[in-house]
Amino acid sequence: MRKDYHTAMDRTIRVRSLNLDKAEAGLSALGKMKERELEDAGIISSPLFSALCIAPDLEDGKLGYFSPEGKVIVISENVINTAGEDAIRNIFLHELAHALDFALHGSLSGHSPAFRECCRVLGVDKGFEKSRVRTSITSANDKRDRVKKLLALSSSPFENEAAEAIKKAKLLMARDGITLDEDKEEKIYMVPLYQGARFPFSIRMLLTYISKATGVYVVISQDTNTKTAIAYGSLEETEASIYLYDYLVSAAEREIKTLRKNGERISKDSFLRGALTKLTEKTADKSSDNALVAIRDENRKLAKKIVFSNTKLTSAKVRAHGGDVSSYTKGMGFGAKLSVPSAIGRKELE
Repeated sequence: MRKDYHTAMDRTIRVRSLNLDKAEAGLSALGKMKERELEDAGIISSPLFSALCIAPDLEDGKLGYFSPEGKVIVISENVINTAGEDAIRNIFLHELAHALDFALHGSLSGHSPAFRECCRVLGVDKGFEKSRVRTSITSANDKRDRVKKLLALSSSPFENEAAEAIKKAKLLMARDGITLDEDKEEKIYMVPLYQGARFPFSIRMLLTYISKATGVYVVISQDTNTKTAIAYGSLEETEASIYLYDYLVSAAEREIKTLRKNGERISKDSFLRGALTKLTEKTADKSSDNALVAIRDENRKLAKKIVFSNTKLTSAKVRAHGGDVSSYTKGMGFGAKLSVPSAIGRKELE
């Protein structure tokens, strides 16, 4: 589970779609049912997991994992799209068994005898092995990739080659039961960028700049004591938003530390406001900015359709009040030297 150095909050990118949300709801219900059974048997006295999220392809081909920090279960999107119902159920219960192992022993014991007993208690099928599912998913993905390449050749200017490619693709799809329907499903990726009891104006400026620079749509949600800014967009755009947020904040913090070490009195909030004001001026580009506005609007519409269909979203203008002029000026100077990393890139209108 990725952690943000700045706030130490969970930075796992999550993927949402109508089908994925349905699968997530079903697995969560299964988990809660298992918790109630364990509570009734006197085995546990508190919930095993606080949240379940479906994430894009995980590192090292992982199918899922349990994170003790926050007690979160993460399942790969690849599992939901490719594995059968029994495999999905067993993978989820396997991760829930890690959560039970942690609840009972205060630590994760790996695939120890104690963990295997947790699997038995939760009803993981005897003989179930994640490695077999991983091999099956890899094979299925290889076949899907083969079909996609063949379908791409169907647009070949050479008539015989195109016809042969379509024929082979249809044969593979029929023989192996391959479907590409999930590729057509609308989905959106989301990741929290900032979390705190308050939102300084400089952070709001930072989030606005990141939205303009990457095309993500940012929504600030609030519970009793905490506000969270979440970016919505494609996988590439949400990854870029994390990268840019960390880059700008860490660069500003290093500069502020150096200035303070040299005896300067610096207001972090005013310094960052000045840096972002200058950086916004520097990176303004009409064609690229128009393209990103269009992308952000599409992400906004998709987020409202998939995530906020039953939620009313409101926008509010926040004005800056006061601030330290000297820090703001030094921030402007720093922003003049700062550049957006080439990894972020700029988009053009097609």
